Amino acid sequence: MTTKKQNLYLIISFALTIGILADYLFYQKSIGISFFVFNLVVIIFSLILIRKFGIKINKIQVFILLALLLFSAGVFLRSSSFLTFFNFWGSIYLLFFFFSLFLNKNILDFSFLKYIISPPSFFLKSFRGAGRFIEKCKNAIPENKKIGSEKFRSVLKGVVIALPFLIIFCWLLSSADLVFQAYLGKIFNFDFNLSIISRTLIILVFTYIFLGVFSKIAGSKNGEEIQGSGQSPEPTSISTSNESEDKSLGFIESSTVLILIELLFLSFIIIQFFYLFGGKDYVWGIEEYITYSEYAKNGFNELLCVSIISFLLLYGLEKSSFRKSLKEKKIFKILSAVLIVEMSVIIYSAWTRMAVYVEGYGLTFSRFLVFVFLLWIFSVFLIFLYKKIFQEKKEAVFLFSIFCLSLIFWTGINIINPDVFIAKENIKRITQGKKLDSYYLSRLSVDAIPETVKIFQMDNVSEETKMEIARDLYYRCDFLFRNRYNYAHGSFLGDPVSFKRKLESAEKNQNKNWQSFNLSRKKALKALNENYEEIVEYQSKYFKKQAEECWKEIEDCKGVWGCHEGRCKMYEKNAEMDK
Repeated sequence: MTTKKQNLYLIISFALTIGILADYLFYQKSIGISFFVFNLVVIIFSLILIRKFGIKINKIQVFILLALLLFSAGVFLRSSSFLTFFNFWGSIYLLFFFFSLFLNKNILDFSFLKYIISPPSFFLKSFRGAGRFIEKCKNAIPENKKIGSEKFRSVLKGVVIALPFLIIFCWLLSSADLVFQAYLGKIFNFDFNLSIISRTLIILVFTYIFLGVFSKIAGSKNGEEIQGSGQSPEPTSISTSNESEDKSLGFIESSTVLILIELLFLSFIIIQFFYLFGGKDYVWGIEEYITYSEYAKNGFNELLCVSIISFLLLYGLEKSSFRKSLKEKKIFKILSAVLIVEMSVIIYSAWTRMAVYVEGYGLTFSRFLVFVFLLWIFSVFLIFLYKKIFQEKKEAVFLFSIFCLSLIFWTGINIINPDVFIAKENIKRITQGKKLDSYYLSRLSVDAIPETVKIFQMDNVSEETKMEIARDLYYRCDFLFRNRYNYAHGSFLGDPVSFKRKLESAEKNQNKNWQSFNLSRKKALKALNENYEEIVEYQSKYFKKQAEECWKEIEDCKGVWGCHEGRCKMYEKNAEMDK
């Protein structure tokens, strides 16, 4: 075996060892001494490669290594969350800053911006470089030792690339849909073990990253690259002067990946049309019947993950694969369009599931953001298909389009005013005979108050709900309007502050200086003053009811420690304070 082949195997073995070590040290374990051990092993392997390839390190790099060891040791020597956070991320920063100095040795020429971007830049380049390293390692194998024809090997490579994505998508889709899970279990007759999938991914990701890191280190001396036994070089550097060299996937490989993913998505979509979009009262095909709402209200988080991973996969295939002829370009466009159409259906499935969930439990801010994100990512897919796939615009044009799209969405969110929209949608539930979550409604911002107080004018709202809303407005008034004194010296200390006094303090703060003026708070105060009598009436009823229940408890637990009359008297005071 030649020295160059030994070097190649050394890089692969070191990267694989780190991948296995990362799984052993970190999977389902709290960060502690494991972080120090991991960094120590990475440093030892790096120093072995540096010595092996005759690369010199300067004093600054030695100083960075010592600081790295010190900070990573601080993760298990100290328990302060503040120190742990900065020791952890500081160690990662220093590790990749150390690696980046092999490409930019003169640190004294670094600008402020370069200190910030050099570590993440090296990480991204190494991640890409691992792909080229694997590709050129494959090319270094003599032709007589390769299996099958070139097309067969390309298809096989596409299957290998698609396999981890297929496993992840199968797990996510089966978690999202019980019927799909049942059919998948019948076909393959095995359960998806999250532990095995997660641990395998950890090993593969860390191995892949450090393949790029170590190959970059090995090829950093005078810009050299490791040469294989044949004519093709075995890469350790990802830098290239030719843009086409960055595209490491051929047309057959990328098409194979897309076709396999699309077949999986198609099977999932067929089930969606039969069950989810069909709106059956009961869902069959699994061991026990479940209602449509039970079936539909789960899985939107998994489908969100599928959408994000699918976009990243398609983006990566478009960026890393080359199409030589017009026919290949046309086929790739068709396959990309098919995937995006399928993803549109899956996004609609996630939307439907979230809508069913909201119908059952009401709208919250996080659920509102899910709807917004689904619309946003659907728009991103369409822009990517039009700008990047069909028009073949530069990446900068696509990114600028996404930037503009994000600005439009953020403008729309400001116009809609989420808290007002959420309050309106939740109050509508009362007219539909559904339960209102008054506790959550009162936890919305001042923006929602003008909508919330409308409840007091509605005839079909129960007195119990109005009492709860009045109570929450009383307790949260100081917090919402930043009345610091009242908030600190309120009725919790036995000195009840009337609702009228709270409103007066809020108005005083509002008019204190023009610099602090806020239109939303002004509208909220106006709405509270207009509904003052109703709020005080139901607030008084609430505290009277609490006092009655409290006195009843006193009678039932007389003589028991902790059973006293002070709390009951406090409720009675609160009931009378605004009269």
